[in-house]
Amino acid sequence: MLPFALGLVSLALQKGKGLWPWLFLICNFKAQFPHLWPILSFLSVLNLQNNSFHGGIPYGIGHMPRLRVIGVKNNQLNGSIPTSLFQNRRVQVISLAFNELSGEMWRGPWYVPELRVLNLGNNNLTGIVPPSVGNATKMMNFSLSGNRVSGNIPKEVCNLSQLAFFSLFDNQLTGSIPATLFNISSLLVVTLAKNSLSGPLLLDEGNIVSNLYILRMSHNQISGCIPSNICQLTQLKVLSISFNNITGDIPRNIGCLSKLENFYMGDNPIKGTIPTSLGNISTLHSLYCGNNRIVGKIPPELGKLSNLRELIFTHNSNLIGQIPDAIFNISSLEVISFSLNSLSGRIPTTTGLHLPNLKVLELGVNQLEGEIPLFITNASKLQTLGLEFNSLTEAIPTNLGNLHELRSLLLHHNQLTNVSRERELLFFNSLADCRMLKDLEVGNNPLNGVLPNSIGNLSSTIENFYIGDAHINGLIPKIIGNMTGLTALSLRGNNLAGSIPSEIGKLKQLQGLSLPNNKLQGHIPEVVCHLSNLFLLYLYGNELSGLIPECFGNLSMLQHLYLDSNKFSSKFPLSLWKMSGLLYLDVSHNSIEGEVPQDIGGLKAIVELDLSRRSKDVEKVLEIGTHQLVSYHEIQRATNNFDDESNLFGEGSSGSVYKGTLSSGTAVAIKVLDLENEQVCKRFDTECEVMRNVRHRNLVPVITTCSSDYIRAFVLQFMPNGSLENWLYKEDLHLNLHQRVTVMLDAAMAVEYLHHGHVIPIVHCDLKPANILLDEDMVAHVGDFWNL
Repeated sequence: MLPFALGLVSLALQKGKGLWPWLFLICNFKAQFPHLWPILSFLSVLNLQNNSFHGGIPYGIGHMPRLRVIGVKNNQLNGSIPTSLFQNRRVQVISLAFNELSGEMWRGPWYVPELRVLNLGNNNLTGIVPPSVGNATKMMNFSLSGNRVSGNIPKEVCNLSQLAFFSLFDNQLTGSIPATLFNISSLLVVTLAKNSLSGPLLLDEGNIVSNLYILRMSHNQISGCIPSNICQLTQLKVLSISFNNITGDIPRNIGCLSKLENFYMGDNPIKGTIPTSLGNISTLHSLYCGNNRIVGKIPPELGKLSNLRELIFTHNSNLIGQIPDAIFNISSLEVISFSLNSLSGRIPTTTGLHLPNLKVLELGVNQLEGEIPLFITNASKLQTLGLEFNSLTEAIPTNLGNLHELRSLLLHHNQLTNVSRERELLFFNSLADCRMLKDLEVGNNPLNGVLPNSIGNLSSTIENFYIGDAHINGLIPKIIGNMTGLTALSLRGNNLAGSIPSEIGKLKQLQGLSLPNNKLQGHIPEVVCHLSNLFLLYLYGNELSGLIPECFGNLSMLQHLYLDSNKFSSKFPLSLWKMSGLLYLDVSHNSIEGEVPQDIGGLKAIVELDLSRRSKDVEKVLEIGTHQLVSYHEIQRATNNFDDESNLFGEGSSGSVYKGTLSSGTAVAIKVLDLENEQVCKRFDTECEVMRNVRHRNLVPVITTCSSDYIRAFVLQFMPNGSLENWLYKEDLHLNLHQRVTVMLDAAMAVEYLHHGHVIPIVHCDLKPANILLDEDMVAHVGDFWNL
């Protein structure tokens, strides 16, 4: 039907008083791409975009003598691009983006002297960027983004003296960026992110006239320093160089970029201090400097950035001193993130501070002191408040309910208390007004109180509730069953007494229930067996008694079951030995009688099993897996006295990694922490606790740790096939499609386990190809997951 319709259109257009040299088909056609070019030879504009045409592009389209514009983007066209398109001397616009085109671009000579726009983005093109592109000297817009093009950026691109928009984003390009590219005075936008470009970012030493206002080069392997003559890019508004290997300091004169609005330089090994001249860029909206190696104090000059919306210096480790008061007077700020540093002092409490637009405040894992200031509870748009792992004191404010948009409240691991002389934890009353709250973590504080019934009024949107090791007394309120959105509940390490309320059975979404090290008594209620999504159940270290429920066998998702150090009696339920998905089972230190069945083969996935220290009638079953003790001298010997030349694998912000061989002959990787980095050493105990509780086939196995006055080290299983980074970027190593997909699945399984395999989710703060290691069977293991 479509060819007939096009024929009628052709005749109709030619029978009029004049010739209409265009054809627009803007309906949602679903048909083969038409082949009626002989009768449409008068066309100068062909606009078939946003339809559902499929099949190939006819070769003849490139020979239509009057055609100026070819617009067929956003269809389902496939096959290769006809070479005739690159031989059309009158065509000005070729727009083929968002199709399913494949193959290579024409490598032969291009003859498109009038071409202004070439948009081939978001297809499946391969091959290289042909040097012949330099022949299209009138080109203004060139986009190949979202393909699989490889090879270098040809220097001939720099011949395009009228080029304004240049996008090679999300390809597989290698090699360096031609320095003369930035000599094109008409150039406005350059986007080269998500490739494998390397070498330094260089600007010609001579004076250049640049109108460039967007430069995006993130997610590459660019090295060297930020060029000192960056000031030549006087019109720059967006500079994105994050996720590279850029070193050196931030140029002291960076403030010369007076029109800069967005500056992203995070995730590089950039060192040095924060230049005070940054405070001169009054146009700045976003400043992202996270995951670098920046040291020193935060300059108060940053407080002059009156238009700033995002200020992120997270995970630099060695930022010190107090956060300047002036920063909390920037009313435009939406995100403040200084977590994972060594900041000290108090959060400013000056009256009059006002952050009406603040959505994210992340100051966790520092050395901050004092109380939670009042102005925070007046930031009515706040969605995330992260103050965890500090030394904050005083009572948790009872007006946090003012934060109606709050989604995440992280106050754990501080010295926060309850309101003086109050028995109930009053701050929960106010939190009932936070109807969007999802994460509530207030554990590891000396709260010294009882859980009020008002926790039943907390929003059903809460998914993660952690109040472990918080000196909580009394009973678990029955009304906790109202928190129906919970997926993780941890009340571990308190002084809770009484029984486990049967209302727990209402928490149908629960995946992790952690109640260990309390004084709970009575039986395990059978309603626990109705929690079909339960993945983890920690009840150890209580005074629970009676039978282990037979219905535990119904919990098909359960992988972690810890019932040790209680007063359970009678025999093991037979269903226990048929839990094929169970990884960890510990029922040691109880009073269970009888014999262990001869056949426990139903525990097909078991990694660790401990049935030890029960009555004399039960045989002792040794724990699967052992824990090695390794001394400092053993590590010193294994690494040949930390020989950097022969044993050093790599260095990072937290320490060095060596290859070594233990006296048993076991090859290991040894991560030795930098003892001069106080923040790293401070987190050592926490990281050990994390590693003690995690085991997964796709995490790098931790054999043991070593801690003394001379060393803090992790001894890890050696991965002979190195890192995924090497396999992706080294020329002599290659992964086939099956291997790539397998590695992706392995890494995804590890991350899923870290996020959902525990009551407290573990977030990997530095997931990248260098931290994904491959064993002798090419199974991927995620490492450095302890850098929390």
